[in-house]
Amino acid sequence: MIVREILCKSILSKSGISSVDYAVNPYVGCQHGCVYCYARFMKRFTGHKEEWGEFVDVKVNTPQVLTRDLSSTTKGLVMLSSVTDPYQPLEKKYELTRKCLQKLLAYQFPITVLTKSSLVLRDLDLLTKFSNCEAGFTITTIVEDDRRKVEPNSSPVEERLSALEELHEKGVLTYVFLGPILPYITDKD
Repeated sequence: MIVREILCKSILSKSGISSVDYAVNPYVGCQHGCVYCYARFMKRFTGHKEEWGEFVDVKVNTPQVLTRDLSSTTKGLVMLSSVTDPYQPLEKKYELTRKCLQKLLAYQFPITVLTKSSLVLRDLDLLTKFSNCEAGFTITTIVEDDRRKVEPNSSPVEERLSALEELHEKGVLTYVFLGPILPYITDKD
């Protein structure tokens, strides 16, 4: 895995997703290595020669830039993250998503988090303080062997479901994103 620390000029981006106003993506690339990842198009902006899933650029100044962006932005729903997983393994070291949550909480922006990682539970203390917060997990398959093939470095499905239950029990609005539909994997009997 190639990890490169970079600086960003802005971090709060207008979202093209309906019902989501902004996106925060503290990383470019993702360690989960999902074979179906729709965000592969991001590679063309990086200069990387490696395959998608073999590199991550870490936007190390994300929290500082987010503070600036939030102070001059109309409040709206913020998604963490739209083209990378906010809780990929590097988040354990860099804690950029956690620091973003702290900034978003200070400004009381509503948030939605979408992940494939049980690491989201680390930030339960922050998520429960938002007046408008939801957290979701992508579930592609419930068959663990299939998950390892298509999402090799993501949390096991049982961990995701357990984390979803814990978030819900603590009062965080939760959801499951079922997708993508993969022939002969998602539609198994």
